[in-house]
Amino acid sequence: MTAQSAEAESGEGRGVLSASGPQGKAPHLRRNVLFGLVEVVSNTLLAFVSYWLMVRVGGISMLGIWSTLVASIGLGRLGDLGISGSTTRFVAALDARSECDKVCRYVDTGILTNFAVILLLTAITTATVSNRLEFVVGHDAVSTARPALIWISAAVLLAALSSIILSSLVALHRGFLRSCITVGGNLLQLALVFWLVPRHGLKGFAEAQVFQYGISAVIGWVAICHAVGRVRLPSAFSVATLRQMLGFSLTLQVVNLVNGLLEPLSKLLVSHFGGMHIQGYYEAAYRFVFTARNLASNTVAAALPALTRYAQTDVVRARELYSAALRHTGRALVLLLAAILVGAPVLSFLWFRGIEWRFIAFVAVLSIGTTASGWCTPAYLLGLALGRLRGIIVAMSASLGLMAIVGTAMGVLGQPDLIVATMSLAMLTSSLIVVFLNEPLLGLNARFGPFQISRGRLM
Repeated sequence: MTAQSAEAESGEGRGVLSASGPQGKAPHLRRNVLFGLVEVVSNTLLAFVSYWLMVRVGGISMLGIWSTLVASIGLGRLGDLGISGSTTRFVAALDARSECDKVCRYVDTGILTNFAVILLLTAITTATVSNRLEFVVGHDAVSTARPALIWISAAVLLAALSSIILSSLVALHRGFLRSCITVGGNLLQLALVFWLVPRHGLKGFAEAQVFQYGISAVIGWVAICHAVGRVRLPSAFSVATLRQMLGFSLTLQVVNLVNGLLEPLSKLLVSHFGGMHIQGYYEAAYRFVFTARNLASNTVAAALPALTRYAQTDVVRARELYSAALRHTGRALVLLLAAILVGAPVLSFLWFRGIEWRFIAFVAVLSIGTTASGWCTPAYLLGLALGRLRGIIVAMSASLGLMAIVGTAMGVLGQPDLIVATMSLAMLTSSLIVVFLNEPLLGLNARFGPFQISRGRLM
């Protein structure tokens, strides 16, 4: 590629990222990306303060108990049927005002279906965990976990409801509103955490989340009503629409299932073989590294509705948007990786009042896998936008199998710390596979790590 063509391509990419408003273009794209960045910053602040306060009140084991219970009960969220992604795919190509009835059918059907299924599955996982609580968290942690269990269950359920409602806003190209609601909810939860955690411990943290997600769901629905120009309740459920959405979403549900199992599986393995203490350090390291990675990847994810529209109407602009997203993600991840490694000892002092080498080691190991997963975000979104999910399924299945087999082996051998290293290896593996398989879908040369493949030759 010549210098002139590279410069032209860069300029086109910047133009795509800043596109907003004109007929035929994805509206609010630049605003959605910028507000997505603000949202991630607020998530970072909330996670830091909440975990700091929990460690102060109940020690690192309380954080481990929280992580284990959320991972166990949260398995019910895997029953989301892929409806969220299906809603985005179908609604993103519609105009909210001129095609209001059709938009409402997709949005309402998605919300009601998701909530009903996740309500049932969350009830089942909660009952199962309650009956086997000593096995899940250990005998010493039962007295701490039992009072918080129902509140954690309610928080998981309301988080799912809030997520599907706010995802509908993203589908309506109003991701900036989703970000505003999330930031406001985070600030509310932050205030409640300072009030409730010192008084009620783990239960107080769950109570704060219940309030946040409940209010966010209500405000999110009001924003949807404003977007479609009608004050209404989610009552436009349609069996025919559900049938249409399931044609795409059942395949997406396979993606959600294998992808959603990876994190809870790793945490359940660490907690079972390593105990709540090691699990606490793993949760702290995992949240730190993933929150930092999201500074790069979530802003790119805000471009999914635009990528979906361009993929269906203008392949050239879709390629430009994808290339621009890849460049922005790569640059941000290099800076964030350096910040993660430098910031780990500082965060150890702030959270644990000293250097905790296990935490720092977990951060260093996880940063490899999370950087790779952030780098593959544009390729992952490309599969969703095109409705071509085979590459994602293959990649996530490989990572889940690796985690289950090697992670369990490490635990049986008495090496719970190496389960964390296995998690990083699983993320790295899935990232390489999804990029290699998905980029050719848009007519791009397949990459495997730093290499490109074109007509069967490494470049």
